[in-house]
Amino acid sequence: MFAQENKTIKEETTIKKVVKKEGSNIIVKEVEEKKTEKGAVIVADDENVNQEFNENTKKRDDEKVLVDEATVDENNEALIKAEKKRQEDELKKSMEASKAKAAEERRILEAQKAERLKAMEENKKKLEKRGKGIVKLKKDN
Repeated sequence: MFAQENKTIKEETTIKKVVKKEGSNIIVKEVEEKKTEKGAVIVADDENVNQEFNENTKKRDDEKVLVDEATVDENNEALIKAEKKRQEDELKKSMEASKAKAAEERRILEAQKAERLKAMEENKKKLEKRGKGIVKLKKDN
């Protein structure tokens, strides 16, 4: 008596590639997942119509890391540095402009104060001169 045997192999492979960008760091991870299912159907060779059969299957899951690397994006790094430098330069120019504006306002205020002092001194002199030659006013009854 001979038995009949059919073998089946089902293999499913999935490759996942994950690219993560954290600032200028680039992390690349590639993982291969392999699911294998091996089986055999065994039928007895006895010429009966509804024969019984045995089915043997084995499942196996494998996971393998193909690529795991971290790199620095030089181009992005250079762009970040250039942007920081531009912002710092802009801040310096703004600070210098503010200082210049404050100095100009201070100069204008000092000039106005000096003018007021000068006008006050002139008024004081005029009032002192005027007081000597004027007759006192009489009160009306």
